[in-house]
Amino acid sequence: MRLPRLPSRFPLLCLALLAMLTLASVAPAEDPARPRVAVIFPQVREPYRAVFRSITEGIAAGSARSQVLEIAPGDEPDALAQRLGAEPLDAVILLGKRGLDLSAQLKVDTPRIVGAVFAQPHEVAPGVTVVSLAPAPRLLFAKLRELAPSVRRINVVHGADTNDWLIERARQDAAQAGYELITQRMETIRDGANAYRELLPRMQSPEEALWLPQASPFLDESSVLQMVLRAAWDRNLVVFSSNPSHVPKGALFALFPDNAELGRHLARQAARPAPAAPSLQALEQLDTAINIRTADHLGLGLDARDPRFDMVFPNR
Repeated sequence: MRLPRLPSRFPLLCLALLAMLTLASVAPAEDPARPRVAVIFPQVREPYRAVFRSITEGIAAGSARSQVLEIAPGDEPDALAQRLGAEPLDAVILLGKRGLDLSAQLKVDTPRIVGAVFAQPHEVAPGVTVVSLAPAPRLLFAKLRELAPSVRRINVVHGADTNDWLIERARQDAAQAGYELITQRMETIRDGANAYRELLPRMQSPEEALWLPQASPFLDESSVLQMVLRAAWDRNLVVFSSNPSHVPKGALFALFPDNAELGRHLARQAARPAPAAPSLQALEQLDTAINIRTADHLGLGLDARDPRFDMVFPNR
């Protein structure tokens, strides 16, 4: 099974793989402890719409009452604010990049929570909570410890600004998990590609691993990613990723969003007081993709039937 390739929107494509499996409707009873929310997401084609619908179903399971608004490209923030004011709400949940933009433009007093998006701290408006699509580093490191316990050092090459906030959290998480995190911050695509070429021959198996962050500007799939995964295979190196599309290509594992659980988490956020300052969270509602052929090659003794794995490659 191969994941669809659409580089400009690969995060939503990866989410869409499970969307159809999590669209079971749940109708929670009216409960004053559960928030009343409006869910806003842009009108998009499939399979992206299925991703948003799956998240919305999770929100509905965790809220007392929710209304869903699919907005067209021409919908204005002021008109949307009027629609939201038609009934009392505890929070507004906005999905996707359009949702992130609207969270800063909407003139409403209602708390705003944004999900299913990549964001940087400067993009988050005061009083807005954003749950990024980027997997929480501490959970990536916990899964690494679980699957490849011989690893002691983690290498990561990241772009300037794109993942800076996440790398700062990763440093703390790695130290708490007992890992040495070796980071290389590169400014240009050429420098990033060269960093991988110089790093891979120096890495030592089995005590070193390479982390491929999501939304990396350096991992061109037709050249750099292939070079990284081929070198890792030849040298028996552990490569893990924040992007599930890397797993069928040879990365050992990746963590990716559980859409329904993400929706429930967003509903829980809606029940909390809005923060005064911008709040950016890494994603903790995650499933695991594993490449069992890579695991066998590394001698890790993993079983494709292990219930810890939500997606297994190659298909058997």
